[in-house]
Amino acid sequence: MAKAFTKIGKYTRTHHIVFDGFGVNSKLLIDERFILNLLLEIPPLIKMKIMAGPNIIRDYHKSHEGITGFAIVNFSHISVHTFSKTQEIYIDVFSCKPFDSKKVQNYLQKKLQPKHMERLEVKYPWEREDKPRVRSKAKVHFHLLEKIKRA
Repeated sequence: MAKAFTKIGKYTRTHHIVFDGFGVNSKLLIDERFILNLLLEIPPLIKMKIMAGPNIIRDYHKSHEGITGFAIVNFSHISVHTFSKTQEIYIDVFSCKPFDSKKVQNYLQKKLQPKHMERLEVKYPWEREDKPRVRSKAKVHFHLLEKIKRA
């Protein structure tokens, strides 16, 4: 069994993956039950337990109608932001415990059926393989893991 928390120097190693979906059915993006189910179903996929929530809030403003949802899990959080007018969804999974991001990606592909999806990994300077020296405020680096197009 993998250790839940690992250190890189004095810092905790994080696992931060962002899924951006485009061309998603607008009806799904304003369906509160659907978004709630995403937040309930993702944690068990990656062997995490919901500690608080999920909570969802719907914004009815015509120019940016959508839903924001958040669940605190035992190793950090999962958040969802939707924008029905532009058919976009942004899902953030942050954890101090390693998890299989491909499982989440496959689940999201099946549930959302986006025309296009990107999976990004956030790497902090102390987590990067080239280990740059950081003297001022840490800058976050986003690494595009993969662009996924639906056939």
